[in-house]
Amino acid sequence: MRAGAIAAIVALGVLLTGCSATDGTAANDQAAVTGEFEVGGAPEGGADAAMEAPMPGEEGARALEDGSAVTTSTAADRQIIRSGYMSMRVEDVGRSASEVRGLAAAANGLISSEDVSTSGDNAYATIQAQVPADRLDGFIKDVSALGTVDTVNLSASDVTAQVVDLDARIDALKTSISRLTQLLAQASRIEDLLAIETQLAQRQSELDALTAQRTYLADQVALSTLTVNLAPLTEEPQVEAPGFVSGLKSGWNAFVSVVMVAVTAVGFLLPWLVLLAILAIPVVLIVIRATRRHRRPEAIAAGTTAPADQD
Repeated sequence: MRAGAIAAIVALGVLLTGCSATDGTAANDQAAVTGEFEVGGAPEGGADAAMEAPMPGEEGARALEDGSAVTTSTAADRQIIRSGYMSMRVEDVGRSASEVRGLAAAANGLISSEDVSTSGDNAYATIQAQVPADRLDGFIKDVSALGTVDTVNLSASDVTAQVVDLDARIDALKTSISRLTQLLAQASRIEDLLAIETQLAQRQSELDALTAQRTYLADQVALSTLTVNLAPLTEEPQVEAPGFVSGLKSGWNAFVSVVMVAVTAVGFLLPWLVLLAILAIPVVLIVIRATRRHRRPEAIAAGTTAPADQD
């Protein structure tokens, strides 16, 4: 019984000691929190000193910038932006473009841009589709089945470091804004209020800009972009092997071409020749008539002088 009583007394003493230590720690924490601000509402040294002090979370961001903080992430945590370009030939460009839109919708994606142009009887289309990153490979496979693929180019960009840096800066700014908001509620002097509001507006603007950048990167990582260029399917010319038959065909084709050119030239010149003949006939008749008139007096003169010479 004495041993049990002694053990109970010792346990009670230890319990009381622990409670007093806990109360002392809580009191010290409360004193530290309440001692941070003066009676007037601003911390010691004024609002400027409070805003110049490093905010919670800023140390981590600075260490990240300096390279002293090393972050590790698994392959599943990597932030990768994937994009690709595909050039292919199809039988019907319009129908294939519609099928690409349907495949993008089936993959829970969207069409960000589309350009369809017509050149004569042929049409060309360039479609930019955005699909979830984990469905990009399947989407490329489905689109490849629509025709003959000429070119496929894929690229990937790792933006993990940028995402980690942005997250650290955003957390630091949020902590800083929270503390400045508390200081603004506690401040009583006009100059402190103006200084705190200026810093608060500046840091809120920085936070909005960084949040927009983080959202943009998240969208780029979540959705991969594939640009599909569609062109009409044309038959490739068949090149015959050189030889006697090939040379004979080439010579015959050349002969036929020369004959066709000559016939075409004759057909082109024939109307002009007929017109020239029609214009030349009166001229020739006039020349012949004038020549005959000139020869008659000469013949008469020659006939009258011949008998006189005989006498």
